[in-house]
Amino acid sequence: MQRNSTPIFVSIVSSILFFNSNSVFAVEPAAIPIGEMNLYPSLNFATGYDDNILAEETGTKSSHITRITPNLLLEAETESSLLRLSYTIEKGILHSSTADNYLDHNLTGSANTIFDSRNRFDYRISMIKGHEARGDETGGATATDGVLEFDLNSMEAIYTYGGVDAKGRIELNAAYEDKNFTNFDSVTDSRDYDRISFGAKFGYRMTAKTAAVFEASQNRIDYEDSNKDNTNTLFLVGATWEATAKTSGTIKVGWADKNFKDSSLTDTSGGTWDASINWNPKTYSTFIFSTGQEFGESTTADSHIDSTTYGINWGHYWNDTLKSTIAYSLLNADFSGSTQDDDTKTLLVALNYETRRWLNLGLGYTMIEKNSNVSDGSFKKNILMFTLQGTL
Repeated sequence: MQRNSTPIFVSIVSSILFFNSNSVFAVEPAAIPIGEMNLYPSLNFATGYDDNILAEETGTKSSHITRITPNLLLEAETESSLLRLSYTIEKGILHSSTADNYLDHNLTGSANTIFDSRNRFDYRISMIKGHEARGDETGGATATDGVLEFDLNSMEAIYTYGGVDAKGRIELNAAYEDKNFTNFDSVTDSRDYDRISFGAKFGYRMTAKTAAVFEASQNRIDYEDSNKDNTNTLFLVGATWEATAKTSGTIKVGWADKNFKDSSLTDTSGGTWDASINWNPKTYSTFIFSTGQEFGESTTADSHIDSTTYGINWGHYWNDTLKSTIAYSLLNADFSGSTQDDDTKTLLVALNYETRRWLNLGLGYTMIEKNSNVSDGSFKKNILMFTLQGTL
């Protein structure tokens, strides 16, 4: 079955499953000096068990999983700039299904330049050789006999005018992304795309700790072999605040419009929002409440997906070295062009132990349950992972 996907689901699962590949909080690496630069090597290791690797409703297949993720970070700093070059490899081994093994590469460079107290420029470029798992909501599920492999190249530039404590602050951004799948052409041809984005943000400080926020953005996505070329326009207005009565956060509401180049597809528009609130009842305990809405891309015949998500995350430091995390999210995905409606619940329970400055150990359990009104669209999976993160 070819599964449909929604970007907001990918974001949720990527963040809530971070424990499967990375520790809850990072180690403090020691540097290897190379001339005027510093090299920071690190290694993440994860091993565990997934009882439904293909996210199937019936006839589920389980597997032990191993992930090995080395990383090299090269950093150089001048009086006004910070330059970084990062290279990461991730080898994934599914011991009961070798067809689902993968090897990903990620090369990312960034530059952060502060010209003076008011002018800043940030730039990032990345080249990724990645994969989408058959059991991933973005993958081909059982429509293919292996993972979907792709090349993803992207760049982003951000110019900021206004000091940290300025009354007003303007941010202009532009980005480009190109994604091309490299196998299973019959499944992936319609998913290759180019995306170009532009945006502007304006923040107006009302008090020392609160600011009004105004945002406008537009992105255009062009598919190489699909009629779903479209332009997305977004306007948001809201407020952000920091450490006010134990809370901080951002709330933005606005209007979103999705316009298709092909007149046979239905355009859509409506209210949208993005909110995240942090509550610290104690200095060592933090609750994060989040919600959002978007008109996302569809990977099948449906023109787009109207997605709404709600989440809560509780992080608690029991002492200087032990932290627990409990996170829960609910995603509703309404598919335009069909009657499909999905609800996906995700639960994470994790412990992280910082044994040394250079070594973290972790143990985490993740449950994902999807209920769909289409045949074979529902599934439930449980994942148990042990993680190790080390550096020099």
